[in-house]
Formats: sequence, C-alpha cells, structure tokens
Amino acid sequence: MASADVAEVLSRFSREALVKGIGQEGVKRLRESRVAIIGCGALGSTEAELLARSGVGFLRVVDRDVVDYTNLHRTHMVGEAEAEQGVPKAIACRDGVARIDRSVKVEAYIDDVDSDNIEDIVKDVDIVLDGTDNMDTRFVINEAAVKYNKPWVYAGVNSWYGTVMLIEPGRGPCLRCLIPEGQEGQQASCDIIPAIGTVTTIVGAMAANLAIRYLAGDGPEPGVLYSIDARENTVEKVKVERNPSCPVCVRREFKLLSRPPRFGVISRVCGSEAFKLRLPLDAPEPQDLASRLSSRFSWVVSRPNYVKVVTKEGVSVTVLGRRVVVIEGAMNEDDARRAYDEVAEAAGLPTY
Repeated sequence: MASADVAEVLSRFSREALVKGIGQEGVKRLRESRVAIIGCGALGSTEAELLARSGVGFLRVVDRDVVDYTNLHRTHMVGEAEAEQGVPKAIACRDGVARIDRSVKVEAYIDDVDSDNIEDIVKDVDIVLDGTDNMDTRFVINEAAVKYNKPWVYAGVNSWYGTVMLIEPGRGPCLRCLIPEGQEGQQASCDIIPAIGTVTTIVGAMAANLAIRYLAGDGPEPGVLYSIDARENTVEKVKVERNPSCPVCVRREFKLLSRPPRFGVISRVCGSEAFKLRLPLDAPEPQDLASRLSSRFSWVVSRPNYVKVVTKEGVSVTVLGRRVVVIEGAMNEDDARRAYDEVAEAAGLPTY
C-alpha cells in the first residue's frame, strides 16, 4: 500500500490496532488479505460483514440462491427490499459490503460450488470461510483447501447449537479427519434446519474471529473444535487429532475434485422445497433470455441477475446468474425436470 493509503487505513482502524495480537502491522495485513466466503446466507453474510468491518481488503463471495422472507431473521445486510425483489444472495452481500466500506473489493459469483470451479475459487486467496448449508460442499472445499494448502474455517449451525473449527493443512486435522467417510449421519441431510439469528450470528462471528486472528498474524491453534450451546450460553473446546491414514490430508486422494461436475442433475435445494440444477454453459444474458421466453410464456420477469418464468402448471423456473436454475412449485424431481425442459426448449438451453 502507498504511504497515504496506509495512513488512512491506520486512522480508520485505530481502535482495532490497539487490540492485542493485531496492532498496526495486523491492520495492514488484514487490508492486504484475500478471503473467499462460500455461501452468503446467515453464516456467510455474518462473516462477510465482520471481515469487511475489520478491514479485509478483498472478498470473494459465492452463492447460488436468492434472498427471501424466510432469510430475514438471520441473514445480515439484507431487508424486505431484497426479499421482495429476490436479489441473489451473492449480489446482496456485495452491495452490503459496499455500504460499509467502498474500498473493499468484492467479487460476487452466482453459482453452485462443484469440482469444476472450487479450485479457481480458493487457490489465490489467503483463507476460505464456510457459509454453506450442506456437507457435500464442505468436503469439496476441504479437498481443494488441502490440495492448495489453504486454511479454511468450518462452521455449521443446527437450532441452538453450532460448531466452528480452523483447518490448516499441514498443521492439524482436516474435515475428513473429523468426519470420516460413511459417518456423516444426520449432518449429510438436506432437510430444513431449524435456525435462529442469534445462533447463526454467534457462529459466524466466531468463524470470522478465527479468520481475523489468522490473517493478522495472531494464528489460533488449528484443529480445535468449538462446540457452541447458545441455549445454555456455553462453549466447549475439543482438540481433534489428525487421522494418520486420512485419505485427504495424509494420502492426498482428492476423489471429489476428480468427479465430473453434476451438470443437469436435478436435486433439492437444502433447507427448501425447491429444486435446482446447474448448467454446463453460460445462459444468455437476462435481457436476451427474457425475450426468448416471452414468445411462449405469458408470465416472465427479468432482472439484472435473473429471469423467472411461470409455466401453465404454476411451476416457477428461475435462471439465476448464468449457471444456476431454481425450480419452485414442483411436486417431485420428475415434475421439476419437465418444467425445466419446457423452459429450456424455449430458451435454447440444454434439456435433460
């Protein structure tokens, strides 16, 4: 940073520079740091807000969903306007950060995370934060983080309870050490998870706190699992040991990174009654896409980051960004696929 920029940063974050373990050098390190946050819902929006407020200079945020009214009790930096418009969460997160600090550079990606894009997301950042809602994505993140030797913070919430752990490849266990293959149990479920904003904020804040300490040079101990009981206001620390035969961080077998991307696969959106699929190629720009669909469908809504159409059966199909399709109102996967194919034929998208 130029000397004038350093002076401005140190002035803005002068109170933070007084904190033990941070200091002026830590403030400068935070400003020069690059962070990826995967998921921009309750956890990810908390993490993004706190990291921006702490002075982190670059954020890459990734999410494949839109804001709705069920998110407002726990998601930061959004309100009724974003829910009414169905703003993509990644865009809402980007815009929220801009309201806090316009000098923070934010790259917002409307996409699902899979084997074809995770490596590009993580390989040029200093740390990755978990804001996801499913274990499969977390294990994909884990493999990419281990492959590129990137620290990441695992975070999860269920009802009054949460877990957080800093994972630093080479210095402690990875997520697969904590949860061996075949032992995911209920954590692998995609059901609607009970959540309250106080708990997601506590867990997101703890995840951001670990990241801030790491980036500022006050490295916390990796492999410590923080187990939060927000109903009783307690936090337990459990030291997780590295599995000497771990397939990921010891044997470096990256099965999820080598699997084919799940393009065209209809699946339920975790925590929702909706379905989703991911396109292998970019969809047309929203204006062009809306023009194609208007010739066949009477109800088409076009916004800068998405196009939504409703079929005659009352199923809504939303092309979100350029790669994600969300289908709502379908009774099952077959109905969702039929609705998608009907829209895809009119739009010139791949059918399945």
